[in-house]
Amino acid sequence: MPVSVPRLNYVWRVALWVLNIAILIAVLATGYLVYIERGWAKPIYRDAPQAFRNGTIGTEVMPLPVALVLPDLFPHHFQPGGQEAGTWVEQFGFLDDPDNPDGLPVGFTTTNYRPQTAAPSPVPFVALTCALCHTTEFSTSDGAEPVRLLGPGSVSINLFAWLDAFQSSLIERMPTAPGEPVEDAPFRLTVPAIMATYEEKTGKSLSLPERIMTGLWLRQIRERLLANIERFDEPYGNGRSRDEDVTPTGPTRTLAFRTLLRNVMHYPANNLPIHSKIATIYNQGWRERAQFDGSVSNVEARSSLAAVAAGATEVNLAHPEIVHNIREAIAYTISLAPPKFQDLFPEAGQPDPGAVQRGRQVYRNSCMSCHGDRSGEGWEPGERTHEVIPLSEIGTDPERVMFRHYGEMPDALHAYFPKEHPFAFARDEVHPQPQDADNLAIRGYVAGPVDGAFLRAPFLHNASILTLAELINLEPRRAQFYRGWNTYDTDRAGFASPSAKDSRRYFLFETSAPGNSNTGHNYPWAIDDPERDPAALSDLLAYLKTL
Repeated sequence: MPVSVPRLNYVWRVALWVLNIAILIAVLATGYLVYIERGWAKPIYRDAPQAFRNGTIGTEVMPLPVALVLPDLFPHHFQPGGQEAGTWVEQFGFLDDPDNPDGLPVGFTTTNYRPQTAAPSPVPFVALTCALCHTTEFSTSDGAEPVRLLGPGSVSINLFAWLDAFQSSLIERMPTAPGEPVEDAPFRLTVPAIMATYEEKTGKSLSLPERIMTGLWLRQIRERLLANIERFDEPYGNGRSRDEDVTPTGPTRTLAFRTLLRNVMHYPANNLPIHSKIATIYNQGWRERAQFDGSVSNVEARSSLAAVAAGATEVNLAHPEIVHNIREAIAYTISLAPPKFQDLFPEAGQPDPGAVQRGRQVYRNSCMSCHGDRSGEGWEPGERTHEVIPLSEIGTDPERVMFRHYGEMPDALHAYFPKEHPFAFARDEVHPQPQDADNLAIRGYVAGPVDGAFLRAPFLHNASILTLAELINLEPRRAQFYRGWNTYDTDRAGFASPSAKDSRRYFLFETSAPGNSNTGHNYPWAIDDPERDPAALSDLLAYLKTL
């Protein structure tokens, strides 16, 4: 039976009304969302010290509820040394922070910005700060009260091992029955599991918006991780994240170029032994070129690219609060001065004035031309200070400056930030220059000031020498040693290593491994030089402790 025209018109009018109401509801919901978003994230403009310690640099990692429950849900990832080896904070070399309101370690802060975009979020996200990598503790014996300092690179943090544990927990699946495909098993980490553990641990419940945002984040990051497995392989986890054969960086070292190659140039960058220790950042105003290879001469480029290597993007690095934090943190390091050796280690006694004076002359004869020397409260440069010393001359490990894409990377880094971006920089402020991209003869390591020399251990760019005594060839350099929570050796000005692995010094550092060489920098003499003068070297060590 045919439908009458009046009935059709009626149905059509009802449909239009329903559609209009739906559109109105969507508009109102969107408007309400925009309105409440304004209250989710309010910028905080910290002063320089607080920006360094507690300011996000665009490195939001995960929602706070997730950060609080992961170690409880996945102890096999976050306590790779077993429960007897301490908490996850201790096992990955982080530092406890009694002032952190969420119980997280030094260098962890919270924001209401979403990762990579800095869009507002109803659930707080955990972000990493400058203090994470540039705060450390020194102790002269196990059990002694440690001294905590801002400025040196952390000598205990094993950041890549922690990231391995984090990623492993996100993609771990429930056990399967024999014969069932593993890829069909559900994931262990779910929003209900997060909610239940978070409520049990804190006594707080997640609101509906917090649950929605946590679920959205979990889905997005898991999709990204699973897609990247074909390019980068799976993370290890399961108690192996700190093992030297699978995470060869170990404590106090990074693979910063690998991250930049992946995130900026979209190369796999697997198995590149381009290890670098976390740098000491004292008196940055005295340095004309940053990075161990002198590849950056713009101080803002140095810090913003370090943030990119830690997970920031050109999008969230344009956010006003993040821009402010990075610039204020830079200002904090411009004149940040190291403490004096005798103030930090009073039990070591006062230096012998005669030895210091004689050592100063040895230093000025053999070291000053490259590194300069202290001059009152300033630093007197030498004739080659700020110069990149070629590998053929210095003889240290070449991997950091000889990897395949080193010559083309500056162009990609320069193009990464749009011209109007707050951290855009000129092409001639990153090296090598285009005409030198394939010139291997000029690649090397920059000669910079060595203020606070005794706090720069382990030495060389790849952390392959534990003490100043070994660096200057007063003593033979060890072919292998163990890293972790090493105690400070005041006599040799560096770190002590046990004769065998233990729960605190768990990482075997083999100097024969690619990227780990401890050769080169044989100043004033090589260890086998017949003219080597141990007495003069002992005096030099006494002087280096005063810088």
